[in-house]
Amino acid sequence: MIKKLFFILFIIYFTGSLVYCNDISDNGNSGDNKIIKCNTYVDSSSNSTFGCGTLDFPCSTIFSAIQSCNPSYQEITLTIIPGTYFINTTTFGIITNKTINILNNDSLSSSSSSFSSSSSSSSSSPSSLHEIREIEDDSTSAVTTSSTSSSQPFSLSNKVIIDLTDAIDSFINIKPSKSSDLTTIYILGITFKNGNQSSGSVILNQGSWVDITIDQSSFINNGASQVGGSFAMISGIGNSGGGSGAINSTLNLINSSFINTTTTTTTTTTTTTTLNTLNNSGNNNNNQSFNLIKKESTTIGGIIFSNSTTLITINDCRFFNNSGNNGIGYIWSGYLVLNNSLIEGSNCTPAFFFNSISGMDTGAPLFLVLNTTFTNAINGVGFVVFGDYSTTTFQQCTFSDNVNTTPISLNNSFSNVLVNQCLFLNNNNSKSESDSAGAINIIDSTIIIESSVFTNNRAVIGGAIQMNGSLPEQYVKIYNSIFNNNNATDIGGSIYSQEGQLYLYSCQFLNNEAVAGSAVYCLNSNINFSNMTFFNNTDSSIPTPNGIGCGSGKVCSIQGDQQFQDSCSYNYQPAKPSLLTPGEVAAIVICVLIGAGIIAAILILIVRKISRKRSGYTKIVNG
Repeated sequence: MIKKLFFILFIIYFTGSLVYCNDISDNGNSGDNKIIKCNTYVDSSSNSTFGCGTLDFPCSTIFSAIQSCNPSYQEITLTIIPGTYFINTTTFGIITNKTINILNNDSLSSSSSSFSSSSSSSSSSPSSLHEIREIEDDSTSAVTTSSTSSSQPFSLSNKVIIDLTDAIDSFINIKPSKSSDLTTIYILGITFKNGNQSSGSVILNQGSWVDITIDQSSFINNGASQVGGSFAMISGIGNSGGGSGAINSTLNLINSSFINTTTTTTTTTTTTTTLNTLNNSGNNNNNQSFNLIKKESTTIGGIIFSNSTTLITINDCRFFNNSGNNGIGYIWSGYLVLNNSLIEGSNCTPAFFFNSISGMDTGAPLFLVLNTTFTNAINGVGFVVFGDYSTTTFQQCTFSDNVNTTPISLNNSFSNVLVNQCLFLNNNNSKSESDSAGAINIIDSTIIIESSVFTNNRAVIGGAIQMNGSLPEQYVKIYNSIFNNNNATDIGGSIYSQEGQLYLYSCQFLNNEAVAGSAVYCLNSNINFSNMTFFNNTDSSIPTPNGIGCGSGKVCSIQGDQQFQDSCSYNYQPAKPSLLTPGEVAAIVICVLIGAGIIAAILILIVRKISRKRSGYTKIVNG
């Protein structure tokens, strides 16, 4: 009997050791508290789903590898052998107060920086508002007029692909139970594809004090029906009352790619039907009535959505062929640093939406776009800045070769917006007059532009910049910038200003073209010129000094340098534009001259004929 009991206990112990053989318990520094850790492995070529999880005996699925750990684990490291893994069930479940590391097994030897822990992996990313300010100060000290992102994304030859086509929940779903919960996520060398949840198909964060780092990973064709195709950082427990700009969570994206994300529009139809009503006689009238109610909802933030006090840092990342409404990121009153990244081939309205709304008690939002290239976009907008009280900086960025796209658009923004040392090159926007501007569109907003270059940009109105402002406190100031070879098919070859306050200091306008106002076109605006250079600007219909044109019937105040103050004299600017080109005018003059010659010749012939008749009559009389 004792032997049988001993044998049963041995079997229980042995089975338990198989199930949790990959658990490690570390003693904490305080008392006898222990941190339960689990190292588990998964290999798609394995056939094991039970008693697995070691390097020599990996599990075949991610779910079974997680289940091999002690359910009370506080930290898990999931190492995945390259292969494709299909997710059709919940993976981690609701995550609260845990550390999760997900690693491509090949990345441990191939990564340029070896993995030590999730906390050390994100040490290079800013974690406070003070550090963000230091980044901004450092970048401003550079003296480069334009730049492009030259570094190539890190790529592993052996890929771990996690296919979320049949997933029933976000791959990682974080929901703290109290404000003191701390969750850390680190993902290295993983490809996520085909996610389609309501929010955050890869990571859904519904609370505060969450640190997420994504390194050398790819995200392909992930979407959501509501917000955040890949990442949704939603205000939740401990997040709504951050106040004073407190950063409660971080999302760090490093050396990763985001490809083919498309936001979707869902139409919901509700039908109300009434049938077979009875009249006073009890007879059936067979009346039918239908009430159709259609409601459309569009995904907000195709890749990233955040409405919390989250600091989002994006370094050395690539965004390819993403499309839709707010196709890449929708950042609502948070913090963003986008650095040394490439956005290419987007068809988004817009790609990034920076929204700052007062009264959210989240402090002043801060958006920094540094050394980033936005190129080859089609039919959309690059960056939209909207709302009050934020600070937005575009530093050493390049916007080039975009078609029917406005690279930067400001709308009702009283925020501090700075464009510094940026290049706007070969952008062609032929959309409607009200949706024009080859480089920057400014509506009721304030912006400062410094040391930037606008070259070979095209639009209907405002080849480089179109501004429409109605309030005295809103202004556009441009310093030490060059406008060269820009063109408007209508007016404002480089700049079109309507009801705005425009200040130009030490700028050059060279070789620009338009029907009128090839350099600057003013309509009911106040413009101040100081230390300016104008050369070879061509107005095809209404020649004006220096290419400065003014609209008729509106007051334009030109101040500053004396030689420009008479630019709006109507000796230079007729009340109505001519409807004929110079060539057409010349042709008419020639035709008039030829016609006059013909008439003169006819008159001469008539006079001669009359003279001959008189001469003949005289001979007959005298004969």
